[in-house]
Amino acid sequence: MNATLLRFFLSEYRKRRRRAALITFALFWGTLCVILFLGFGQGMTAQFRESFAGLGQSLIMISGGQTSRTYQGLPKGRRVYVYPTDIDYLKARIPEIDLVAPESYNNWAVSAGRKEVNRVVHGTTAEFALMRTQVPRPGGRFINPDDVRDGRKVAFIGWSVAQDLFGAEDPVGRTIVVNRVPFTVIGVLQKKLQDSMYNGPDADQVYLPFTSFGQIDSQPYLDRIHIRPRRERDSLLIDERVRTLLGRKYRFDRDDRYAVGVWNTIEDAKEAGAIFKGIEVFMGIMGALTLFIGAVGVTNLMYAAVKERTQEIGIKLALGARRRVIVLQIVLETLFIFAKGTFWGFLTAFNIIHLVRRVPINYDTFDLGGYLLRPVFSLQTLLVFVSIVGVLVFLSGIFPALRASRLNPIESLRYE
Repeated sequence: MNATLLRFFLSEYRKRRRRAALITFALFWGTLCVILFLGFGQGMTAQFRESFAGLGQSLIMISGGQTSRTYQGLPKGRRVYVYPTDIDYLKARIPEIDLVAPESYNNWAVSAGRKEVNRVVHGTTAEFALMRTQVPRPGGRFINPDDVRDGRKVAFIGWSVAQDLFGAEDPVGRTIVVNRVPFTVIGVLQKKLQDSMYNGPDADQVYLPFTSFGQIDSQPYLDRIHIRPRRERDSLLIDERVRTLLGRKYRFDRDDRYAVGVWNTIEDAKEAGAIFKGIEVFMGIMGALTLFIGAVGVTNLMYAAVKERTQEIGIKLALGARRRVIVLQIVLETLFIFAKGTFWGFLTAFNIIHLVRRVPINYDTFDLGGYLLRPVFSLQTLLVFVSIVGVLVFLSGIFPALRASRLNPIESLRYE
């Protein structure tokens, strides 16, 4: 019976080969759109996560501000600073904190030999690298606790600074002069994506041990305190406790959002991630609708085939053909048309995604194009695609097939 069913199918498909060609192209185009939309949507989400992680992961940044409310008889407009002593003060009172690092910075001349550039120079500790994704190139390192404890004259520099001062030469072990004080380069930042920042991208920064920075800068307060929670879900709790504790210490209203600045990158990443996920879902829906148009064409084609073959189906039923054979024949034709169109669309989309991924990303000028250059072909994409096609195949074939199987053999033989 299977061989007979296959012969029926091939015979009937050849009769509508030209008519099916346009439907096949519509399925090809719909498949191409589904895979590309899903691939580029997932790629944009993944690129966002990577580029946002360039600033840091699980990071809360505290900075000084200015009061906007009167408090306990004190006027508004008072400057509020954070100091090195606040690090131990906060960590001792907020057990949800995992890591804390101070940061002070200033804009100074940085030179090597006859080359000189103006760059933002930071003073910090070893924990800073863990929170701010400061990964050194092979052969170098970031500042360690011994550097801070001993006040060593060492520096970690961004790759753009290294290129400006040393060109293609390896800067590790070489000397740079910061604000007229010599420092030995111990590492260069490895290239990374970064679209969220302050004071410019990390590629343009210079980092010194916190104690060494203090020897050439008289600023008593910190520009930022970096905090990493033990658990990301505690970020809002830490936010509120920081405001409460600093408000108690420096006498300002804890609800005064301008008194201290709190940049909660964890919550920002969640909000932005939801936006990109929405874009991804929207693009997937648009691709599915495009494929649905092709499915409508298949359904119409099969209804027309049933109508044209009314007498033929009546003869088969009169000769004893089972209704399930009629159903299987129509569904098989539908599946073949879908398979022919979607296979080439799938193959074309797969190759386009891999070709686009070969385009190099310029880390120095990362922009919107960088988000579009890394589409993803994943198991999730494949499963979504197969699910959409499976539903459309069923819906496109089952209704014409049921209609054909329910024909009355006698009335079918009279049909003209």
